[in-house]
Amino acid sequence: MLRCFVVALALLVPSVLGAQDSSRTSCESATTTTEMRRCISGGVQAAERDLQRYLEEARRRAANRALLDSVQIAWKRYRDLACRAAGGEHHRGTRQPPAVLGCLLDLTRRRIHELYEHYLRTSDTALPEPKP
Repeated sequence: MLRCFVVALALLVPSVLGAQDSSRTSCESATTTTEMRRCISGGVQAAERDLQRYLEEARRRAANRALLDSVQIAWKRYRDLACRAAGGEHHRGTRQPPAVLGCLLDLTRRRIHELYEHYLRTSDTALPEPKP
């Protein structure tokens, strides 16, 4: 059962991780839950860094920075709760950490795309359009 989960996750994660930078290592070679957790965690950290870059650029261009900051705080709370709930479906088993991390990665990448769409698409930003 665990082996099937690891194989399924290994097939899913590269498509999620490969969104921004093809030089990043994919999680295809991860064979254990611990390796998957480390790999996906690295993707989440990279996504958080990207999110900060896009958010800073959006804040520079936003007509109402305070409102953008409020939205970002609410979004982060939503993301964390939604991913905790997604992980809760695994009842603290070995699949829970990768499920939570995969959710965090997916929602963070979506938020980066939203920031680009709403604040940066029509600007002269040097930031590239992120993959959804």
